[in-house]
Amino acid sequence: MDEDMEAVVTQVEEKLGYPAIVKPANLGSSVGIGIARNRTSLETAVEEALEYASKLVIEPLIGELKEINCSVLGDTEHAEASVLEEVLKTEEILSYADKYQGSSNGGSKSSGGSKGTSGGMESTDRIIPAPVSDERTEEIQSLGVRTFKALGCGGVSRIDFMIDETNDSVYVNEINTIPGSLSFYLWEPAGKDFQTLTHDMIQLALKRQRDRERLTFSIDSNLFSLQGGGGGKGGSKGGSKK
Repeated sequence: MDEDMEAVVTQVEEKLGYPAIVKPANLGSSVGIGIARNRTSLETAVEEALEYASKLVIEPLIGELKEINCSVLGDTEHAEASVLEEVLKTEEILSYADKYQGSSNGGSKSSGGSKGTSGGMESTDRIIPAPVSDERTEEIQSLGVRTFKALGCGGVSRIDFMIDETNDSVYVNEINTIPGSLSFYLWEPAGKDFQTLTHDMIQLALKRQRDRERLTFSIDSNLFSLQGGGGGKGGSKGGSKK
């Protein structure tokens, strides 16, 4: 074991313990994810994850896990949350196969979802709306909006949550800033079809561009003022006095 690997193993064993989950920090679709139950499997999981990224995330593994997703649409000024979904998995973690090769049974179990569309998270087995209480739904939707705004997001994102059923705790797992299928299947049950969703996204993009143009204009004006005035306050009106 080289020194870098030994340092990783020592920190995991001292701070987290086993089992732990290892994943690349900047990838999605469950690529490169592994579960470590002891020192040997930790070394293997780290080596495999490093084939995909130079930075890794290692976290405690939640055993009794329910995965809940929520889409958020808007910007830092105003954002709204979609209905929730529970994502079903065939393995201990939601694998690449679950996400992209699990559509043979018809897709989502939803009264308003779209069946038969292949590809991406839209084809994953899911329950919409998620079978959680109204109170828990409001909690996750509120946490989703707060996370979206705190990260300065815009457009549509999907935020993935984990519920630890051993202690009923909710955790933000990750945010997908360009979610598969734009998470349209989470908006359809609330009456926002794909056309409406894309229209709202276009309007948000135009608003963001207008905001950027105003910011650029302000910066240019300030720089022009400083150059024209030789660095003095307020610039020079009519040249120097003689």
